[in-house]
Amino acid sequence: MADDPLVEIERRPITAAARILAGGPVALVTSSDRGRMNVAPVVWHTPLSSTPALVGIALERSRHSAEMISHAEEFALNFPARALLHHVQYLGAMSGSRIDKIEATQWETFEAIEVDAPLLTGCIAWVECKVQQVVPVGDHLLFVGVVVSVQVLPHAFDERWLLKDADVRPLHFLGERYYSVLEGVMEARAPGNSDAPERVLADRLVEELELSHDAQERRAELLGELAHDVALGNVIDVSQVGMGPGPLWAPPPGLALPHVSEGERER
Repeated sequence: MADDPLVEIERRPITAAARILAGGPVALVTSSDRGRMNVAPVVWHTPLSSTPALVGIALERSRHSAEMISHAEEFALNFPARALLHHVQYLGAMSGSRIDKIEATQWETFEAIEVDAPLLTGCIAWVECKVQQVVPVGDHLLFVGVVVSVQVLPHAFDERWLLKDADVRPLHFLGERYYSVLEGVMEARAPGNSDAPERVLADRLVEELELSHDAQERRAELLGELAHDVALGNVIDVSQVGMGPGPLWAPPPGLALPHVSEGERER
């Protein structure tokens, strides 16, 4: 049937489950053991309990970070923003057993409040943990950490990620070399006690589709204005159409941007 919503469903390998679950904020896990410091990107992390406050990180058994944290029995999670995109990818490609990654990247650190692991400057939130339990799970070790300190940049996080300033939005991992940042905040409206859920949800869906249509029209107008500015040689700001200059962004058809080298982008 042409209108069958299941007709386009495709099967994927079971390894794709991890990528589907990915998309949360990247954490740079730091540790310190016997005078050595280490940092590595982690995306397999999750809250485990509210009382007591527990978080878990899963590390492959053979990783240098797993060995460091096993000895240190503590770690810190540092949450980077978009500006640290290339640092995150670099740190994930190198092993701390062969190189001091903090020294190699010339990354400035500051002292944590409750643990010996260093905290990384330039991040937007920091969570310090002491290891309560290590659970073998397949080819990984799940380090269960008791949260002992949390620090944030208040213009990045209050009771939730604020997402007001594009420069202090958490960096999210999508797989391989691909990352993203959240675009904005949406507030859901719950139906009242007397409302029929199916009717209310149907009305909300219509509203969201109308809003999406209006947003697409406005975006098309902005892209037209940007194309005109590019033709005139003016400096443009692509953030006004909700698209950052990260690796997933590409100019729409007809909008050719000046080439920026890797060196220029790093500066």
